[in-house]
Amino acid sequence: MKNLDDYILGESTDQVVRVETRQDNAAAALALVKQCKQKLAIISHELDPFVFDQPEFVEAVRQLALKGRNVDIRILAFEPQIIVRRGHKLVDLAGKISSYIEIRKPSSQYKSFNEAVLIADEVGYLFRESIERYKGRLNFNSRRESKHMLDVFNAMWETAISDPNFRRMHI
Repeated sequence: MKNLDDYILGESTDQVVRVETRQDNAAAALALVKQCKQKLAIISHELDPFVFDQPEFVEAVRQLALKGRNVDIRILAFEPQIIVRRGHKLVDLAGKISSYIEIRKPSSQYKSFNEAVLIADEVGYLFRESIERYKGRLNFNSRRESKHMLDVFNAMWETAISDPNFRRMHI
């Protein structure tokens, strides 16, 4: 994978970067979140611990959340029991700063959704074609593709529910 320091969210040319491994995915997700200024949307079945439960990633999300009241961090996770049982750091962070981070479980109508998606500031994205594999694509400046993914995210978000497993972890 190319050096991600060469890409600037919303400014670099519209160029797809292939990601192949979990290390590629973790580096891509971290690079996007570090540059994100306001809006972050994530769809993941189990909030992949190799990508989303890393200290640097969680800290980058925390820094984003602390940027101000216009920050919007929304996460759709299909397997709340598995995630909570693991003691996921991102879920713990969401409990501490719940005004900025919201996690919901998609409704059963989306149970066949098998991709993983991260959208940063409605312009950059990381897309994994299948939750079973780490192959996917990354782009730091594709409003059109990001909008398409965000439309899917928003449709899922509208019917998603707040799962008690996420709340129970923080009592």
